[in-house]
Parts: sequence; structure tokens; C-alpha cells
Amino acid sequence: MTGFPGVRRHWRLDPDVVQLNHGGFGAVPVGLQEEQRGWRDALERNPTDFLGRRLPGLLAEARAELAAFLGADPAGLVFVQNATTGVATALASLLAAHPLRPGDELLTTEHRYHAVRIQLDEHAARAGARVVEAPVPLPVSSPAEVLDAVTAAMTERTRVLVVDHVTSPTGLVMPVAEIVAACRERGVVTVVDGAHATGMLPVRLDELGADYWVGNLHKWLCAPKTAAVLWAGPGHRDTLRPLVPSHGYHEGVHAAFDWTGASDPSPVLTAPAAVEFFAKLGWDDVRRHNRELAAAGARLVAEALGTSLPVPDAMAGALRVAPLGRELEPAAARALERRLLADHRIEVPLMPTVAPRYVRVSAQVYNTIDDYARLATVLPGLLRG
Repeated sequence: MTGFPGVRRHWRLDPDVVQLNHGGFGAVPVGLQEEQRGWRDALERNPTDFLGRRLPGLLAEARAELAAFLGADPAGLVFVQNATTGVATALASLLAAHPLRPGDELLTTEHRYHAVRIQLDEHAARAGARVVEAPVPLPVSSPAEVLDAVTAAMTERTRVLVVDHVTSPTGLVMPVAEIVAACRERGVVTVVDGAHATGMLPVRLDELGADYWVGNLHKWLCAPKTAAVLWAGPGHRDTLRPLVPSHGYHEGVHAAFDWTGASDPSPVLTAPAAVEFFAKLGWDDVRRHNRELAAAGARLVAEALGTSLPVPDAMAGALRVAPLGRELEPAAARALERRLLADHRIEVPLMPTVAPRYVRVSAQVYNTIDDYARLATVLPGLLRG
């Protein structure tokens, strides 16, 4: 696999800790921290001028650059704080314009993000609707198997599907293009939770054709936290509005989202520099390196645990899971994570909310195969107790 010798110097990560949870919160390179500091300094030199006069133009420039990177029409792209907020915003806007009726169904899958399931439950409870989770069992063998599982769960009452682009608990890259096409044929509105997709995968939103798509910029793009995008298709832009109404609420989608009250815009203004940071390394090389390293590292851990990977390499990216081979309750998982950090200086998440139980490893350009070997050496013994 293609390596990036010396690239770790671009991050201020603790050199004594093996970082295998990039997918959790990302990590901002030093140069991008300095870029963000420059934006903050510019803001504080004259907050009134920066926020009151310059900000709309600066956001428009950032939006155009991010839209080009994501293959999206900038007219449908807005900034939100994170993917959780983006999904909530898409659902709130959609269901305000087209309210649920009793008996309607909101569809997702068993691999959904827990916060998204909570949002769906809240909407369903208020309307007398219900949430349906399509079972997508692991191991999985083909995209067709996933597509069949999702479409089999659709009924004439299905109104909305919220589906992950890359699943957070299991690292499965969903066949979203095929799923979106199937939903369009059935008149089902699609909300794609692309929290992990931006930077990990090539994304072409205009080609995907989803009704809504949400992506974090702080994970695989490594922009500062509280930077994410929400994209809406042409038929939904007139009704797309932020969760917090402010001065531009009735002046179009960009005016409504660009100002929801005073806040720090530096994370999203830094995001175009994050695109350029990885462009200098070569986006194809970065994605190939991360995909291949995640596969090799997860396989190393699985072999040490006596298990096998449940997601084929062709359906995975830079986020992989290996079965633990035993049950693990949430409290025990959190305790084991703390022990891995305290005793072995390894930061990695255990996923006790999906069955079977998994350890989830990430790969970013600063990782090497030795990181996964270290985890493979200590984890089996810790699980035995």
C-alpha cells in the first residue's frame, strides 16, 4: 500500500498514543489549526465588519469550493455544525412541509447512527407514525444483498428513508446510489447520512440524486469541529430552513443558514484548505492508502481474536470492524476502552450496541500497520480477563 513517510508531523497527536479512532472525531493538522487561527484573528480585529459585512461573501466562496469537491450544485449546499444537526434539519424541514400521518413509516436500517434513531422516534411519536429498521445482517456478501434487505422493508406506508453512506457502527459502505434509485421509483424521500463519506469516498451528489445528503467535514476531511454540510435536491430547497430562525430566514436558503445568530465561522472557512491539504498528498493515493491499511489492520486484529471480517473489502473504506468473538455490555466496553488507553496507550472504540460485538478501527495517513499489530497483541488477553 502507498505510504506517507513523515506525514504524522502534520498532526499534534500524542506520540505515545496509538490513534485508531479517527472516525470518531477526526484530527486537525497543524497547518489547518493555523489556518483557523488566521480566520479567528481576522474576525477579532473587527467583529462587526467581519460578521456583519464580509461573512456572506466568505461563506459563498467556501460553499462553492466545497460544492465542487462534492460534485454538488452550490445552490443546494448549506453549512451546519455536524451531521446529527444536518439530519435533524433535513427531517424537520421535510416533515414541516409534508407532515406525517398516523400509520406512516419512517425507514432506516439496523446499522443507523443511534442519534438518528432517536430523531426518528421523536417524529414518529408526535405523529402516530412508526419507525421501521431494515435488517442488514453481517457478514454481508454483496451490495445486492443490502439493496434487497432495504427494499424488502418498504411498504406503501413508507414515507422517508434515512440511510447511511458509510455506517458508523459497522463500517459498511452502503450501495446508496442503488438505494436512492429504488426509493425514487417508489416515491420515498431519501435522507443520506454521509457523516463518514466526505473525504473517505469520492462523492458526486448531483449524480447520486438523493433528496437530502449530510456530510461531516471534521472527520475524514480533517477540518475543525463544527463543520458539516447539508445538501438538498432542487425540489426541497424552497422549504429547507435551519432549526434556528434568524434575520435571513425568509430571504432564501443561503441567507437563512448563513446567519442563525453570532457564532464562530472559522471551521467552515477552514474547510477548503483541508481539501487542498489532502489534494497535495493526492486524493486517490490517500483514499487507497486508508482503505488498504484499514483492511490489513482489521484483518490482523480479527486473526488475533480468532474471527473474520464481516464486511468484504469491496464494500468498505477507511473504517473497519472485527468481531470480538464474545458478548460485551456497554459498561464493560467503556471500561475496556479506558484500560486500553491507560495501560496500553491505545485509543480504539468497542461497539457493544450491535450484535455481534465489534472492535472498530480507522485508518488515516498518519497510521501504520504497527498500530494495529499493537492492538492485536493486547486485545485478546484483555477480553479473556
